[in-house]
Amino acid sequence: MTEEQKTFSKGDWVSHLHHGVGQVEGIEKKSLGGESKEYYKVQTRNGVYWIPTDNVETERIRPVVSEKMLQKAIVILEAPPEKMDSKHTNRKNRITEVTTDGNLPGFCALLRDLHAKRADDKLNTTEQRAHSNIKKKIASEWSATREISLQEANKELNKILRRIKPLEKKSKKK
Repeated sequence: MTEEQKTFSKGDWVSHLHHGVGQVEGIEKKSLGGESKEYYKVQTRNGVYWIPTDNVETERIRPVVSEKMLQKAIVILEAPPEKMDSKHTNRKNRITEVTTDGNLPGFCALLRDLHAKRADDKLNTTEQRAHSNIKKKIASEWSATREISLQEANKELNKILRRIKPLEKKSKKK
């Protein structure tokens, strides 16, 4: 692989679907099963992960969003929430779909809607876990994009979440 074909450079911030946001520290050769390959070394807040330079799975890893895309995501967070489906299986399927897709606008819409649901009613275990994990992913990406501390990104995100109004519960017909 030539230098021009490499997807990431040292210092690039990336978002991995499972490992989260990290910064590329460089390329290193590693031997695995007797075969030597080049890998991107990505440092996260919680450790290091390695990505083969010749097989960057674009559905799992991507550059962190631009400031423009972050702004669009914030607009989604600030929009009125949409009512979550009344069926647990449909809500679970939405959570699975959004977390598998891994894009920031989808994360923001889901977090906003879960947050509104939480204000109306309790979240089930799956929803609580999704709310917590998605919030962490958004804050990490926000932090990397804006080059601010994770604490500051969380502060800004929480400010938006506090403004989300609960959805009006429909009154039950007698």
